[in-house]
Amino acid sequence: MKKETITMDAKLMFLWMRWIFQLHNHNHLETKMIRHF
Repeated sequence: MKKETITMDAKLMFLWMRWIFQLHNHNHLETKMIRHF
């Protein structure tokens, strides 16, 4: 039971990190575009 909860937390953390990474990349690209213009 404990192992299952740990894996669930790990999966959630992975998704959370991925989401933040994508968001950060999107913002970075937007700022790059604004600077370019």
